[in-house]
Amino acid sequence: MVYNVLGDYSKLAVEVKKDNQYYIGIDIGGTNTRVVYATAKGDYYTIKEFLCSSVKVLLEELFIIQDTLLTEFVEPTFTTIDLAGPHLSKNKYKFTNYVESDNILLTEYLPKKLCPEGRYAILNDLESGSYGIIPYIISGKSEEIFLNLITPEEAKEIPTNGVFVVLAAGTGLGVGLIHKYGEEYRVIPSEFGHISICSDDGDCEQELFAKLSENIKNTEPSRKNYCLEYEDIVSGRGIQALYMINKNQNEPARDNAEIATQATNAPANLDCTCVKTMKIHYKYLLRCAREISVGTFATGVYLIGDNIVRNKNFVDSVKNQLEFEFKDHPKIEWLRHIPVFGQSALKNLNLIGTVYYGINAAKKLPSL
Repeated sequence: MVYNVLGDYSKLAVEVKKDNQYYIGIDIGGTNTRVVYATAKGDYYTIKEFLCSSVKVLLEELFIIQDTLLTEFVEPTFTTIDLAGPHLSKNKYKFTNYVESDNILLTEYLPKKLCPEGRYAILNDLESGSYGIIPYIISGKSEEIFLNLITPEEAKEIPTNGVFVVLAAGTGLGVGLIHKYGEEYRVIPSEFGHISICSDDGDCEQELFAKLSENIKNTEPSRKNYCLEYEDIVSGRGIQALYMINKNQNEPARDNAEIATQATNAPANLDCTCVKTMKIHYKYLLRCAREISVGTFATGVYLIGDNIVRNKNFVDSVKNQLEFEFKDHPKIEWLRHIPVFGQSALKNLNLIGTVYYGINAAKKLPSL
């Protein structure tokens, strides 16, 4: 097992010496925030999990953890925070999943003991999710939470240097690159989800693209360029747009969870609008993975996130079509050697990523 869960705060308080070296991981989701105390091996205790959708509540809870729950403990060696949203300036971050009236974090207001100056970092959620894969790669235990979606025609050892492409299809399409250089792994954040779509299906696809572009004009009036990005299809809003375009007049509107559930429950029903929608969604996810894999000469691809885990039955049913999409490229000789892994077990890779990042970032700091 990679990074074992040791228990909750009640166990931490009685099992651990207050002057032990430790690391803090703070995973900030759209509704839940999780704060953990991790050992140098990466095993961790959950200090607290709380509901939160505003910066005010977040800071209040972090100060409670610092001043009440960890008051007798020494400062953490390193603290890593992950959040969904852009880094606006040196000390300013925006939460895209918080209430609009309170979604800006200024780092000077973070609790100083919990987040020591020079010994904390803030990552975006896809970045931390990518870091969360690395312990599985290093330990050779990827099979604990990943299945081979596409098996390479010729298995090869992980090279000394290489790039792993990570894609997470959720509200948007997050893409990160894990760069392996010798024994060192580092995540490179990217915006590859916004690259233009590669079209090769002829007239029927052009008709779909025209309808999607028209939908964008109506739903995103501030957008000036209607050239489609992969995220226009491989995202929550993309699933909605595809369903509305494909559904019959007498079919009801459905939310994304219902569309995915209907498709997963009856993947063989090719007349089902939900099945059609999800086939297009995953087809373009693999096309995006293909284009990035060619451009980076990738070593492997990881598809992560709760959605691909919950939609496993559907993904399995279209596995052969997805493999065709991934390999349908002039550089087939490159692509046929690249394994594509799909996350198969619900696991908080973001949280694991904060722990992994903190432990390794601390090694590069001057001795305390």
